[in-house]
Amino acid sequence: MRQLLRFAAVGVVNTGLGYAVIFACMYLAGLGAVVSNVIGYAVGLIVSYLLNRSFTFRSAAPPQREIIRFVAIFLLAYLANLAALVLLIRHAGVHEGVAQVIAGVVYFGLSFVLNKYYVFAGPQARVADR
Repeated sequence: MRQLLRFAAVGVVNTGLGYAVIFACMYLAGLGAVVSNVIGYAVGLIVSYLLNRSFTFRSAAPPQREIIRFVAIFLLAYLANLAALVLLIRHAGVHEGVAQVIAGVVYFGLSFVLNKYYVFAGPQARVADR
């Protein structure tokens, strides 16, 4: 349960930072929305990996394999989110706002499980509060 709460906390921090970068790029640096979005998501992906590696899952494994897996899981979870969103809206008739929330839960759940059991499944650092 602690890992799940840590994962959620990292998601909140990561989302806030990602939007801060996006808006800073748009309104302070004068970049376009698409370029700002790409930069914000890139920063968010890096921060998410680092925080999940050290704080959430406390991985002690070499990072090379984890990084590739982390990006792959991000893409898979995003595609699952998008598929759920489209299915809910177009085929189940769910309101768009409700569908966004449900699709977000799909992303969060899939991402947590695959990060826990696939990306960061290697050795963990010993921590007293486990």
